[in-house]
Amino acid sequence: MHALLVAAVLAQTTPALAVSATSVNLNPAQQQVVTINGASAPLEATLDERLVNVTVAPDGSSVTITATQATGSDVLHLVDASGAHADVAIRVAFNAGTIAAQTSLRVTGDPVDPQWLAQQVRNAALRAAQAQPDARVAVGEIPPIPDAPAPGARTQVAVPVQISGDGKYFDQSGSTLVNVTNVAAAPFAPSLLFYDDDPEHVTQDGLLFRATVAPAAPARLYYYHDDGEDPRRLVVSIAGASSDASTVQLVGTQAGPNMDVMHVGHTVSKNFLLTKTRHEGVIVDLVPGAPYVVADVPMTARQLVAGTLDVRVLSGGPVTVSVIAASPGVDPRTLLDGPPLPGDGHHRTGVFQIAGYGSEALNYRIGQPDATVVIGDTDPTPPSADPQSAGHDYGDYGVLHSIGLRVQNPGVSPATAYLYFRPLAGPARGTFLLDGNLIEIGCVRVSTPYEISALNLAAGESYRGVLLTTSDGGSFYPAEIGITTTPPQPHAPPISAPDGCFPKPQAAQ
Repeated sequence: MHALLVAAVLAQTTPALAVSATSVNLNPAQQQVVTINGASAPLEATLDERLVNVTVAPDGSSVTITATQATGSDVLHLVDASGAHADVAIRVAFNAGTIAAQTSLRVTGDPVDPQWLAQQVRNAALRAAQAQPDARVAVGEIPPIPDAPAPGARTQVAVPVQISGDGKYFDQSGSTLVNVTNVAAAPFAPSLLFYDDDPEHVTQDGLLFRATVAPAAPARLYYYHDDGEDPRRLVVSIAGASSDASTVQLVGTQAGPNMDVMHVGHTVSKNFLLTKTRHEGVIVDLVPGAPYVVADVPMTARQLVAGTLDVRVLSGGPVTVSVIAASPGVDPRTLLDGPPLPGDGHHRTGVFQIAGYGSEALNYRIGQPDATVVIGDTDPTPPSADPQSAGHDYGDYGVLHSIGLRVQNPGVSPATAYLYFRPLAGPARGTFLLDGNLIEIGCVRVSTPYEISALNLAAGESYRGVLLTTSDGGSFYPAEIGITTTPPQPHAPPISAPDGCFPKPQAAQ
């Protein structure tokens, strides 16, 4: 006890050395000089862990700390001839990553929705950051973009970025300047549909779908998968299919993960209708040997991920589109060349011809029988590009239906015609763009008409319009779309109502 008391008294009475830094952070092999003022030579330096190398200046005016390749923490103890002392805490680690000073983003769209553009800017900043394994990249609030660039215009957005090392690496903070160019590009309609829903329930890692997009044949990928019991990621990637570099345009959207399959399917339909009609997309240069990851979405048990992606090759050779299931920590690139996972027997997969498919017309004259079309039936259905394939797309999932409308009121009095949606096979939701205006119908089950829109026509008036729709994943098809003068149900019932999608069981009487 006496010795400890003496040591404590000496520590209080011995002056401290004045050092330029009481803590030092170094990357492996990095070096830093710590200056010392007023030290009496010789200066003694000792380390707790000998993690670094220390060189003391002969006059005691400085010490040079040099990190080795080892990482960790240490403490440097300095004592001069008079007994004055100081401690320097040392930590050696790699930086959590590198934040790009700037990056480029090429988009298409006329008009470009500011919220959509903000998300693309965010994605560009995330892609430009290079993080160490297990480090996390986060993007701060995107500054407001008051005027989205028109085709041919440019803008710049400074995005705050942070890479967190979670104690393993040095955290990094900074910003990335995203240089945005809106490239003028004509809209396009895919001629092929890549339908990927088999196996729908993913229970192992591997390749779920793979197909090639030729320069002269734009294609649409529609994917729909839920997870088994173990966590996995659903990864969508695009890579050059030859040694030639390629430039592609990508127009699409993704939804999930979520256990509510009808919500996911509806969200994909809604966002794709809006995105596609605005021609909002990104332009990407593909470097041979470096797949471009379009989506990398984590899933837990029974969560669903779905998406729609239109791909057009603008220059260069063909490209390969792949959908992969990968466990956390597994590099999806190692699964790209593997065989496809076995199907679930439903054959909801394949490549289908959709050029011209989905173009319908509804011509209605008030006073005549209702005009109707049916979508999502088993006949007709998109024809397979491979007649030998057993795959099919019953339900028209991934198909964009464009229905030309013509309504005439030949009478001498005003009249109202109703555009309606009627489920024919079970619970379904409806998503529509009528002359560019979004209309959503909640989940309906009973096979009765539900109103999409009322068309009020004066005597002798005619109406022409276009109704766009696409099948909601998770909904049951076929479904009917029609025009009538009989007022349909004005809105969907509550989901648990007797006529709702999932009515509660009734107590026995």
